[in-house]
Amino acid sequence: MEKQQELLTLIQSRIKKVTALIKEHNADAMIIFNQANYRYLTNFTGEEAQLILNADGGRTLLSDSRFAGQIKAQAPGEMNVIMKHSSDYEELTKALKKMNVKKVLVEGEFVSASEFFKLKELNPDIEFTMVEELVERVRNVKDKLEIAALRKAVDISMESFKGIIPMIRPGVKERDIAAKLDYLFKVNGGDGPDFDTIVASGVRSAWAHGVASDKRLVDGEMIVIDFGSFYHGYAADITRTVSLGAVDAEMHKIYKVVLEAQRRGIAAAVTGNTGRDVDKAARDYITAQGYGEYFGHGIGHGIGLEIHELCQPALPFRITKLVNNMVHTVEPGIYLPGKGGVRIEDDVLVHDKTPEVLSTLPKNELISL
Repeated sequence: MEKQQELLTLIQSRIKKVTALIKEHNADAMIIFNQANYRYLTNFTGEEAQLILNADGGRTLLSDSRFAGQIKAQAPGEMNVIMKHSSDYEELTKALKKMNVKKVLVEGEFVSASEFFKLKELNPDIEFTMVEELVERVRNVKDKLEIAALRKAVDISMESFKGIIPMIRPGVKERDIAAKLDYLFKVNGGDGPDFDTIVASGVRSAWAHGVASDKRLVDGEMIVIDFGSFYHGYAADITRTVSLGAVDAEMHKIYKVVLEAQRRGIAAAVTGNTGRDVDKAARDYITAQGYGEYFGHGIGHGIGLEIHELCQPALPFRITKLVNNMVHTVEPGIYLPGKGGVRIEDDVLVHDKTPEVLSTLPKNELISL
């Protein structure tokens, strides 16, 4: 009961912050389609639902009979629950007509143009306005329950990574290592992988998103392993690069360059800085070492109920000003085509001027297995 009350208090705080943004748009309500967003405001984890959040904080959740018991068990506090018996837009229309609303916001990223116009056609007396990443603006700053879940997701991911180290030997398929890692996430208490686990060896380690393949490991290769488990819906995202036996001098060199670049990036992840400052701290060092053209992606992204937060279109990491209790990745890399690559990634909690690195797997030197 005490935990349920704590959860309800946090949800009420989240609702208050989101409704403040609804009021800034002079709207009466918002329709939320994104599963992560309605989960954030209700604690209901099921799919294919919609949430109408009124500017006064009232909530109407539209779901169906498959989830009736789940909603009752998961979602604390007062909330009107509607079991749908017709199309989503017909049910939304019936619910809106009972609310006497004049202007309603709609999550623009989660409805198609035809769906938006269908909603307008069925509700000619309501002004609908698309908005982007409104709930996400609140979600970017984590509360204590979310930080605890993220810490656990990171811990589970790290423990699972340790379990696949004995498999890293010549002849083993990348795919087999990824499968074992995904299995260990659940064995260790997680909800399973939060993205397709990357195990990229040899020349494939120069592929930034080299999802595990049937390629077998070979002595003398770099291996990039990018992984993370969900825990209670919250995502970890960690990358470590190891070598299988001895690798050449340049691969050792770029490992050290990436490691130092990441150290500089993490040091810049302080309140008041932007994601651009974090990126610049790492990228300038890589460029000064002669490898700037081989670091093509951004320095990082937020994590939370989704694996990629603080991303396009409305809230890119580079222009976001960091504040306490944001959690994001710092993941510089160097990728040499046809030869191999290195990426090192950790999850960082913004805390005043002292960033806290949540993922603590060894990285201070290239580990040779």
